[in-house]
Amino acid sequence: MNESRWEKLILKSRRSDKFKNIKVNLTILQMIGMVDYHMHSILSDGHNSYEEMIKSAITKGLDEIGFSDHVCLKPADWAIRLEDIPVMTTQILDLKQKYKDQIQIKYGIELDYFPGQENELKDLIESIPVDYVIGSVHFIGNWNFDIDQSLYGKWSNDKLYEIYFGLVQKAAQSGLFDIIGHIDIIKKFRVYPETNQDKLFEDTIKIIKEHNVVVELNTGGMDRPCAEFTPGTRLLELCYQHQVPVTLSSDAHRAEQIARHYESATVLLSQIGYTEIVGFNKRIRRIIRL
Repeated sequence: MNESRWEKLILKSRRSDKFKNIKVNLTILQMIGMVDYHMHSILSDGHNSYEEMIKSAITKGLDEIGFSDHVCLKPADWAIRLEDIPVMTTQILDLKQKYKDQIQIKYGIELDYFPGQENELKDLIESIPVDYVIGSVHFIGNWNFDIDQSLYGKWSNDKLYEIYFGLVQKAAQSGLFDIIGHIDIIKKFRVYPETNQDKLFEDTIKIIKEHNVVVELNTGGMDRPCAEFTPGTRLLELCYQHQVPVTLSSDAHRAEQIARHYESATVLLSQIGYTEIVGFNKRIRRIIRL
């Protein structure tokens, strides 16, 4: 069996004179070379400032992080106000420079997709000097199913999945986004289809591949009611089978949540067959070896 990257790092540290009298911090070793591209500050629905989150990421040993506060065309108290976007830009760019010798900081946003508003979304994206854009679906019509459970049961779960994944497909086809966020978040409240939906899932992954979009492995799902990564294992396997690249994120809303569950996530990626994840700079990809 080939040694994992983490095992090699641990063995190297144990053999090094530098570490002979030092207890190895395995958590930090596991974060070497890692990124976390999905996190929220107090400017949207997070609980910490950018600087507090940066310091936490440095302590955890991450090489690179990306902020992705919520940006939404619909009024939402969990999203940054559109008039405050220049404040967000100034803060991130200033901190990027301040901490450049300690950690790489990328500027991302998590932007809600709304069909029929592609031109507005495009104009908004082009007004911000982002390194990447996460496209997420939180709304079906005016229903924010991510926080409002009142309309679950209006449709069968099979129909609900058809509607939701249809929106994900349109988001991928729009050409607006670099990353599809928490692709199966519709399961958040343990809402699952009544019948096998592999065809719907595979059709969605094929469209994502066709339009050259990345899928994030969002580890925050482990701390939601569904208690599993988003995507789950089956969807992640389909991503691998169709050669869809992935990136890694925690969806942190607190500093202590940064890189949560990464050990399990990297093990799962390796078991499925992934040997690399994707990073971004000015919307251009780079490869990060696992």
